Amino acid sequence: MCASHLLNRWLRGTPGSEQQEMIQVCLEQIQPFSLNPRVTRNPGYSALKTSIRARGLDNPPVLTRRPGDEKYMLASGGNTRLAILNELWLETQDERYHRVCWPFRPWPEALSPRQGELQCLIGHLAESDLHNGLMFIERAEGIVHLRDLYREAGIACLTQQALAEQLTRDGYPVSQSQISRMLQTVDWLLPCIPNALYGGLTRKVIDRLLALRSVAEQVWIKLTPPERQPEFAGLFSTALATFNGEPEGVVPQLVQDELLGEMSCRSGNSWNTLLAELTDGQCKRQALLGTPAEKILWPPPPEPGHITQPKLEPPGGHAIPGGPEPSPLVSAARSLCACWGLDTFIQPDDNAPAGFLLSPCDNFSHPSAQRCYQVLAALNGDTSTPMPALELLLSADYDNTQIQRMFQLISLCRQRRLREGHHDAFS
Repeated sequence: MCASHLLNRWLRGTPGSEQQEMIQVCLEQIQPFSLNPRVTRNPGYSALKTSIRARGLDNPPVLTRRPGDEKYMLASGGNTRLAILNELWLETQDERYHRVCWPFRPWPEALSPRQGELQCLIGHLAESDLHNGLMFIERAEGIVHLRDLYREAGIACLTQQALAEQLTRDGYPVSQSQISRMLQTVDWLLPCIPNALYGGLTRKVIDRLLALRSVAEQVWIKLTPPERQPEFAGLFSTALATFNGEPEGVVPQLVQDELLGEMSCRSGNSWNTLLAELTDGQCKRQALLGTPAEKILWPPPPEPGHITQPKLEPPGGHAIPGGPEPSPLVSAARSLCACWGLDTFIQPDDNAPAGFLLSPCDNFSHPSAQRCYQVLAALNGDTSTPMPALELLLSADYDNTQIQRMFQLISLCRQRRLREGHHDAFS
């Protein structure tokens, strides 16, 4: 009988077999599964602990024992329940948490230790998916362990497709495309942003980072000589490692800006040239930035001779026939303050410091509207309201890379304030 079929029988039980054996075992006789895919705290830990404290362990996990081991181990999930029992026993010294009747599944004689560990890991992955799930990075590392265990057990899975088919036969269906993203996450992202990944970085952000890396590498290959192409892995790691913190701070567009800065410094190509290559075609833009309406955050100033002049559109969205074409600065200023009804106070003027004139305004609908107006005035040379941070950003002492990092810091601080405001609203 082939190993994979034996694994399946052990996972599901043999049809027609008698009721599963029950054994009474103390906590000291049980060891957690060493390859448990969950490495972070189960989000349902507290609720499950409350239930076990009140009712006892209604659904004890299945135990098994490797040949030659003195201790039992969990066969297919249950590490959270085992941890809770140990915690409750230390807190209460109540014997009902210490000695429990457990279902027992003997280790099949026909399975090698590696084949048995394979079965256990599949069981733990499947069980975790049913109860509160796993983070994407935890599942990805579990798949990597399975791939290695298959190899050690003598089960050939030479391609991602072969691995997907083997996992499906063994009761844990995963597509080839999912496996590809998981392996890329472990190889490309985990070394750079482990804190963000284990902090709960979402699948959507992970997919966008992987897409960004793939397309950026193709740009690097296109624009650099063959001997310099291996440098891409290092520059991507350098750019991404900047974001190894809270998951909310991993903003794909900011990662893109940081990556383009690294690529520009090392290749000698301009930021705008790299950006144009990166966003070439609607398909690539969709893959990297999501919906087409999404904008690039904080791009550097356009290079001379490469400025696109948009048509003037008032707040209603209809172009003014025969009207002057404003500069990007005017368009950006109008867009920024349109929500406060201040866009009508801005008129193009190439002779002004910011490329526009700002009409006087003494009546503001909201304090934030007044602050927005003051920023526009400061950009246009009005120094009546002290704004040292704005003066720093406009100074030639800071290059584009430093400015991008400054805006990244501002973005992270803003996200922190938003989270605190959201928490206060529910407190």
